[in-house]
Amino acid sequence: MQQKLLALLIALSFFFLITPVLAQQDTIMITYSEEPADSSDFSLKEKYKYWTRANVEEKSMFKISLSGVGWGGNVGPIMGYHFAYERKISVPFSLLAQYEHLMNGWGNNSLGFGAAARYYYLMPSLVKKGKSANNLSSLYLSLQAEHGWSSHRSTFVSNNGFMSSEWQIRRSSAYSLLQGIQLRLGRYGYLDANLGPTFDPNYRRNRRKSITLDLNFSIGVAF
Repeated sequence: MQQKLLALLIALSFFFLITPVLAQQDTIMITYSEEPADSSDFSLKEKYKYWTRANVEEKSMFKISLSGVGWGGNVGPIMGYHFAYERKISVPFSLLAQYEHLMNGWGNNSLGFGAAARYYYLMPSLVKKGKSANNLSSLYLSLQAEHGWSSHRSTFVSNNGFMSSEWQIRRSSAYSLLQGIQLRLGRYGYLDANLGPTFDPNYRRNRRKSITLDLNFSIGVAF
């Protein structure tokens, strides 16, 4: 009887010892680690889209900015203002009308009116890919025409030997082909810059070359 009991205890001890080993052989341990994604690029793109309102549809814009601010040597300070209204007529095309008024310390004035057609050549692709809404913030090509009048005071010596002055009015025209970029700056700001050749049909009367390379830059408020 004692021998049977001893054999039973040995068998039970062997069973409890071998069971964990078999269980370990049937168990597969899987470990993994998740590498944190670098979100800096994504965050930067989202901030850019937010500040330029890339995802906001906008088919028209009324723009106001200062123009020609500076110092004109003997004529003193120069300051002006610029108004423009731009409206989309399709996804890539828009029409623009503008008015500009410059004045200086001598009382000289310059008035100008202009019209332009703009082609936002990347806009159809950006809208199709979901990277932008249909708006006025992108690269563009533009055909632009401007007409203006300027008044200035000329000083001369009269026949009686005294200094005299008179006001003269000069008319000017300009036609431009421009490559530019326009961006929204938050909800009420904008930036517009362009560069291109400009043709002046009255260049001899206006004492300038017939074709010049013009750079235009404006930053202001928009609604």
